[in-house]
Amino acid sequence: MGEIMAERAVTIRDVAKKAGVAVSTASRALGNGPASLETRQKVREVAQELNFVPNQAARQLTSGRSNIIAIAVPERTQFLFNDAFVSGMISHLADSFTQKTFLPFLALTGPHDTESLNKLLHDSGADGAVVLSFHYSKGLVDTLAQFDKPTIFIGQPPHHMNYPYVDVDSFHGGYEAAELLVQRGRRRIAIIAGPDDMLSPQQRTSGCVEGLAAAGLEPIAINVGDFTSAHGYQAMKEILADDPQVDAVFAHSDQIAAGAMQALSQYGKRVPQDLSIVGFDDFHVARALSPGLTTFAQPLADLAETATEMLAWRLRHGEWKTTAQVLPVTLILRGSL
Repeated sequence: MGEIMAERAVTIRDVAKKAGVAVSTASRALGNGPASLETRQKVREVAQELNFVPNQAARQLTSGRSNIIAIAVPERTQFLFNDAFVSGMISHLADSFTQKTFLPFLALTGPHDTESLNKLLHDSGADGAVVLSFHYSKGLVDTLAQFDKPTIFIGQPPHHMNYPYVDVDSFHGGYEAAELLVQRGRRRIAIIAGPDDMLSPQQRTSGCVEGLAAAGLEPIAINVGDFTSAHGYQAMKEILADDPQVDAVFAHSDQIAAGAMQALSQYGKRVPQDLSIVGFDDFHVARALSPGLTTFAQPLADLAETATEMLAWRLRHGEWKTTAQVLPVTLILRGSL
């Protein structure tokens, strides 16, 4: 029988030799260290061509870093499958960190299971973390303090949690929604809001209320709940029961808007002839509804890219270049207005 020879693993020396650079230069180019853009691109192309897989243990021993970034999601598992914002952000964050040669590590725990989150963060050997959460318990605060590595939030955390963050301009989205509805001649405008213990729904409501006040109006109702279609459906029924003359709704999410439109259809209300509706997100459901939903698009890819850049800068330079980035939302006009 012929002897089977094991193929030799490609090393950083092989990559450096083919790229025509020193081993130290190749290592810096692959590990987000100081290197020119041209050199970084050339080395990474060679590494990809040779199917080079960096040895994380060796890298950590020599640099003190693992290049692992934890994406911490201390939320109920259902959000991974039912919430387009959460699932979309996880996907974009993983892509963004991978493109910058970090290794994303997904840390999924329940909203109150801080013991498991603490273990995952420490056992992963992560250099830093991105936190995507709708709940900001004292347990989460304590866990992140124990982790004691550079950490950034998607969405502005409460003011007592002094962490860098990236977010969208929810206030301006709410204000512009009010302006749009008033321009359409709507006067009896209701708000179907997300959770009132989160900053982004608070900001969307505040923006809409201020926009209405500028026109001498106030909302006929503010119905608070979660971001689901079930909440939108129930809230819309309650609003119609209290004020059948309601002629517009600002919904804090596309899912809320979808539920509201279902209730309107059952009550014989036509969109937009009898009632205009504006959502927030621009996820798939906004395009699937009939008529299509006018909404504000959240730039998920840009949020992920910005968070990645901020954290990468912090890891390279030892300080935050900026601690807050607020990105604009984009109005998407469709038939529901």
